[in-house]
Amino acid sequence: MFTNKHVIVAMIVAPILAVLAYFGTDAIVSETPQAAQQGQTYQLVAKPNCRYQSGVCGMQNGDVELDLQLQTDPQGQLRLLLNSNLPLQGAKLAWANGDPVPLTATQQDAQQWQLLLAERPAKDAQLRLVVSINDSLYFAETGTVFFDYETIFGQDFRRGGN
Repeated sequence: MFTNKHVIVAMIVAPILAVLAYFGTDAIVSETPQAAQQGQTYQLVAKPNCRYQSGVCGMQNGDVELDLQLQTDPQGQLRLLLNSNLPLQGAKLAWANGDPVPLTATQQDAQQWQLLLAERPAKDAQLRLVVSINDSLYFAETGTVFFDYETIFGQDFRRGGN
């Protein structure tokens, strides 16, 4: 079988053609990334950790990355924390059919924001978030199942117990 020169040439050429076809298709079909335009709106994509009890919900669009997390301080006050990799001009949050509520910056660099909550939202609640970065708006909608942190062992080791 390996004495036939056509088989040997085919075994050498086929992988090369496959690699060239892979990169050629990617170059033809893929979209080129573009910078955000001022005054435009862009949707943030919720990462998979938003769909289960991870404790954190990540959202992303290009170079914009946000993390949402629900924390309880020692006094028992619930606070929703928003961390961004870029400085935000503002941030608002709304529950599914509610009015938007502004978040407040917790640091001078405007990359950490918070919202104090009166009560814990329902597990099936829908959260809508809008942030402003460089005069562009970024929005997202996700469920709140990620508020509860749970491990496969049934214990929350971040809080020191069950």
